Amino acid sequence: GYNVVSATEDNLYPDTAADAGVNLYLRGYGPFNEVKTNKKAVNVIYIRSYDSLFEEELKVFDGVATASRDFYNYLLGAGYATAYVPEMTDPSVFYPAPDPKLERNLLYVGDNERPSPAIAAAVEAGLPLEIYGRFWVGNIDDGFVKGEYIHDNDLGAYFSSAKINLVNITEQESQFGIIPSRVYDIAASKGFMIAPYNKEIEAVFGDAIPMFKNADELKALYGQYINDPKARAAKAEKAYKIAVSEYNADMFVQRINGLVEFLINEKKL
Repeated sequence: GYNVVSATEDNLYPDTAADAGVNLYLRGYGPFNEVKTNKKAVNVIYIRSYDSLFEEELKVFDGVATASRDFYNYLLGAGYATAYVPEMTDPSVFYPAPDPKLERNLLYVGDNERPSPAIAAAVEAGLPLEIYGRFWVGNIDDGFVKGEYIHDNDLGAYFSSAKINLVNITEQESQFGIIPSRVYDIAASKGFMIAPYNKEIEAVFGDAIPMFKNADELKALYGQYINDPKARAAKAEKAYKIAVSEYNADMFVQRINGLVEFLINEKKL
């Protein structure tokens, strides 16, 4: 029921900001520069990355939403108005669309922006990795790199068609227990995936997503599943049902809106 105006950091305060009843700030890798919240409104920050995150930044906002269950529990204990809002997928974009022409043994889609434990393990294990993403050329054996970009509208078909999707989980995501949106996207596409160990993936998806802690474990999982399509399909089906029912855009909005409505009542707006 809200009228939504999108603002980017280079124009964080459009003309409509002064009259906005709710401001939702999506925090990426760094803090907002000289953020000026509208004191007459409800101001909520959604934290995806925890780089250079300090208490002073959080205190500017009325509420804090977080994709980390551990950080949510910390915020509760520290007295913040908060909500646990895991990331999500969009099933209208990511859906099963297998194409034999796109079949690959081991697919990785992602840019080389941060150290990737998954890529390091796959290379060490000598697996037939195929990478689509920017900034890999010149930073890894170029034979692994098959392209720099796949359009969002085509990603579901790639995920559906790969025998195994390799998922990157950064050290920060493992530390804070964050499930990146890529996991939900692959699951919504009914793709089978293997990921570095993450306790939150285990809690949400159970055994639907096999995980590894080192190159030897990854190599063993690859050998176990590469020639077992029935096992891959069963796990992909289980992950698919979880992702599309609980981690879609509607559920994301409901979780955010629960915090917003609580704060509206608290501020008596």
